[in-house]
Parts: sequence; structure tokens; C-alpha cells
Amino acid sequence: MIDALSSDRLIGYIPILLPLLIALSGWLTLRLAQWASVWPRRFIGLPPYLGWQGYLFSHLELYVTHWSRGLLEKLGTLDQIFEHVGPEKIISHQLSRLRPQVDSFIDEVMTSRNQVLWENLPILVKNRFYARAHRMLPRIIDDIVEDLGDSLRRIVTYPQLLYFAEQDAPGTLVRFYDLLTRRAFERLARFCALAGFLGGLAQCVAGWLLKTSDPLFWTLTGASIGVGFFWLAQRRASTPVVPTVFGPFTLRSTLNRLRPRMNRELAEFLSQTVLSPRNIARTLVLGGRARHAHIIIKKRIAPLVEELDVRTFAQLTVGPIGYVNLKQSMADKLAESFLDPFEDERFNQERAKALAEFLHHRIENLPDQLFYQQMKWTLEPLAILGTCAGIALGAAAGGLQWLLLYF
Repeated sequence: MIDALSSDRLIGYIPILLPLLIALSGWLTLRLAQWASVWPRRFIGLPPYLGWQGYLFSHLELYVTHWSRGLLEKLGTLDQIFEHVGPEKIISHQLSRLRPQVDSFIDEVMTSRNQVLWENLPILVKNRFYARAHRMLPRIIDDIVEDLGDSLRRIVTYPQLLYFAEQDAPGTLVRFYDLLTRRAFERLARFCALAGFLGGLAQCVAGWLLKTSDPLFWTLTGASIGVGFFWLAQRRASTPVVPTVFGPFTLRSTLNRLRPRMNRELAEFLSQTVLSPRNIARTLVLGGRARHAHIIIKKRIAPLVEELDVRTFAQLTVGPIGYVNLKQSMADKLAESFLDPFEDERFNQERAKALAEFLHHRIENLPDQLFYQQMKWTLEPLAILGTCAGIALGAAAGGLQWLLLYF
């Protein structure tokens, strides 16, 4: 073992070690760019300029806008997404979950408004109210779901869906970013390693022909090769723009090769998180424009207490203002209860499968250039960092080459 590691034996490995050092610098250049895009999550250093924060987190709003306009909106409008989630399935699921709770739901609202009166009310009057609620619930839920579906594009936006998905499951946006870039970064890092190895071989041949022992030659040539890594990676991601056939071989861009697997994973991810029934419902009822959703719910639930005898009874007991508050309370309670069925994981998974097929078909028809744009939003802002890293790593690799050769 000691003999195998002797200096005489190591000299024999130098022809391989020299280009491998440049290859390592190429791989590290892309990896550093990848890591710098997501690490650290919070700013480290002296703000605002002396330090670093992962580019994704420091420009999260910009990425959300890019993803919404450049990708999600290409998949279809939100009302189209809602249609493929299945309004009729939502209605039947809502009814199955809310129907057993109607009586306690009414009791809770009425008790909160006038507990003594409601508890002393004749059971006959209570039963009339319960029966009316049970009879009207299917129509109310049907109208609410239909109206919310028709108004979805006006009430909800893709950026809101992204933010609510992140709020519901922290790390969702990082996973989204990871799906769009991780495999491309891995392929490009391997490509840069191969390009670095070939560049290192050319560098060694040039050094042998020039018979130079000047450390400046090895350092500068290493740095020069390092300059090209980031540029090569950006070009390789999208070149050729369309697959090109050369006899039995087909030349494809990195993203084109990755698309089949990426398409399926992206469709499943979106259907289970950003575009899931739960996330759409949460954004509708709790989002920045939730007031519109509450107005729809309030309008559709009004007939419950608009029947002549019930309305007269309510106004006589709780007064006109109390009657208005009663309707508001019932609308608020129904809006709150409207979300409960969407917490059913089994229902969400079932609808996610149906939606994933639609999304997968739409994603397959998107051009490679659109996905390359996702990489550009990452690579271009990191170009200065990547270039500096390539120069530094290439120069360091060149310095190590000189040390291996002459020490």
C-alpha cells in the first residue's frame, strides 16, 4: 500500500490527474451556482450588500410572477382548471360531509345570537327550521359551487395560489423550483465536467508542446477554461432548439431529454399542491378577494331565513338588526364549514389524479423554450457569480496542476 502511494507511482497518474482537476472545477462551477440559488434561506452577512441570500428567496416575488405568467397561465385559465377538478364531485362531497352537520350548525349560530330564546323555542318550530335547511342544502351548495366556479378567475389569481400553497405546506415553492431546475443542473454539471476534462487535455497538450514550466501558464489557462463553463451550460441547455437527426443519432438539448419525466412529475406536483381542490378553496374563502366569495355564499344562503314565518319569527325575537346579524353569522359559518370537506386527503388525492392527466397533456404541448426560460431566470442573474467562481476554480485547478508537475 505504501509503495502504491509513493511519489514515483503518483507521477504515472499525473497525465490523468491534470485534466481531472479542470473537470472538477467545471462540475463545481455549476454546483455552486445551483447551491447559491437556494442557500441560505435567510440573508447572511451585513445587509444590504455585504453578504448573500439564496437568489430564489431574495427574489421570491419575481419568481412567483414568472411562474404564474410564464408557465401556469399557459396551462389554462382557472375556470378551466376548476372544471377538470370536477364541480359535480365537489358538490356531492360537500353534501355528504355537511348534511350530517346541518342541525348542529344551525344550533351553534342561533345559540350564539340568542341562547335563551333558542333553547326555549318549541321543538316544532326548530324542526321546521331544520327540515327547511336539509331540503334547501343541495340547491344552496350547487349554486355556491357554480357561482364560485364562474367567478374564480375574478376572485383568485395564480400568484395567490402559489402563496397559499406555500403557507399550507412550507417548502412548496422550493419544491416547485427544484422540479423545474434540479435535473437540468445535474446534467449541465456533468456536461461541464466533461468539457473541463477535454479542455484540461488540450491544456496539457499545449503545455507539453510549449515545454513550459511557468506557473502563470497553468493558472491563466485554467482560469480561461473556467470562464467558459457558465456560457457552455446556458448554451447546452437549449441547443439544439429542436431535435436534430444525424443518421442513427438524434441530437437533443438537455431540457428536451429531461422533458418526459419532468412533465409527469410537474403535473402530479401541481395537482396535489398549487392546483389542488383544498388550495383553491382556501384561496377562495381566505384570500385577498375573499369578500367576493363571502358575498356569493351570503346571497345563496339567504333563502334559508327568508321564508315568511321564519323571517317574521327571527325579526320579532332578535329584532331587524339582529336578523341581519343572524344572516351574516350563518353565511360566515357556512363559509367556514365550506372549507372542512376540502381537508379530506382522500378526496384531494382522488381529484388530483383526474386533474394530473389534464395538466400532463397541457404540459406536454408546451415548447422546450418555455422551460428553458425557467433556467434562464436562474442562470442569468447568477452569471457574474458563476463566472467568478469558474475563474477562481479554474485558476486554482491550474495552480494544483503546476504543483503536481513540478513539486
